[in-house]
Amino acid sequence: MHRVVITGMGAISPFGVTVNALRNGLNEGRSGLKYDEVLKFVVGAVPGERVEDRWSAGQQREMSRASMFALVASKEAMSQANAENIDHEETIVNIGTCMSDLEHIGETAQKVREGQSRRVSPYFVPRILNNLPAGYVAMKYKMRGGVEATSTACATGLHCIGNAFQSIQYGHCRRALAGAVECALNPISLAGFDRMRALARGEDPEISRPFDKKRAGFVMSEGVGIVFMERLEDAETRGATILAEVLGYGISSDCYHISTPDPSAIGAVLSMRRAIGNANLDPIQIGYVNAHATSTPNGDSVEAEAVRKVFPNLNMSVSSIKGHIGHLLGAAGSVEAIATICAMNDSMKPGNRNLEESEEDVGLNLLRENQKWEEPNGQPRISICNSFGFGATNASLILKQF
Repeated sequence: MHRVVITGMGAISPFGVTVNALRNGLNEGRSGLKYDEVLKFVVGAVPGERVEDRWSAGQQREMSRASMFALVASKEAMSQANAENIDHEETIVNIGTCMSDLEHIGETAQKVREGQSRRVSPYFVPRILNNLPAGYVAMKYKMRGGVEATSTACATGLHCIGNAFQSIQYGHCRRALAGAVECALNPISLAGFDRMRALARGEDPEISRPFDKKRAGFVMSEGVGIVFMERLEDAETRGATILAEVLGYGISSDCYHISTPDPSAIGAVLSMRRAIGNANLDPIQIGYVNAHATSTPNGDSVEAEAVRKVFPNLNMSVSSIKGHIGHLLGAAGSVEAIATICAMNDSMKPGNRNLEESEEDVGLNLLRENQKWEEPNGQPRISICNSFGFGATNASLILKQF
């Protein structure tokens, strides 16, 4: 088997375009959330430039916003990895997304109902296919190893990275561009999640509060996170800067309910234990858990219980960055993995923004603010990232400072 490292990262988040925008926002403990007067919800929209304006009017008719986001983040990752001009015959792409362009589907359905089928865009189908962001990226860089688009609800990003990691690890390819994108901030998706009673309601941007006693639902956001991974020997041969090593990956299913985790925490426990086993580690070697915690009453409590079971008597440091940037749905795991890599390299564990009072403190160190990250005897910083999704799907990824 091959050791797998990350040499490039690209991101768009509610803090802005680029990984540095994400990194700086977290290190400064800021919020990227705002109340939207049109949508009538607090959301995590990408600020500043309209990413779409980087393309011509014709290209905007052809491509979904998700495809554009994926191309922008992939370019940043490829540039950082200095991998734009190498041979990509053995490079795979696994860039997924959770939700299609629901507004475009609704507008098209209305035309068909009104007998205006000839006004349906010839690009309708390409714009709603979930594998097209990955397809555009593969075409841009001539990545002929294969194109995949894992879609597992809010676990999508971590599954994409984990599956690509294993493809490299077991020799199915030499390198991969992997992650997820989400552009679902629209009235339709918000109405759907609101009817499920999953969203936090109100105008205060502080309503996204993972693990807090007053948490009452998640805040929906948009963005993308992409990483470039390769075999360690290839990265060293070409002199690439190594940002982190991927040590292990685990998945599971609760088999309990389509949107509520098993109260026993069995799904999250299995996911984390399998990742730790895959990495051949002892739980005591892990210094930080980047939690999925979305600010929902049940979800946060179950994950906290899972961490206590997997890391007993360790007072494990735990935080979720969804208090800063909200919930990016399918892209959450990949953006949070990038944030975790930044945390390891900056020696700074991010705090749980808006966490004031919690009922989940027992046996855990729920970080109230950013905390200096120092390991004893100069040991490398190792973390585990969690992502859980509707459909009872779970993923955990272990990352190590290189």
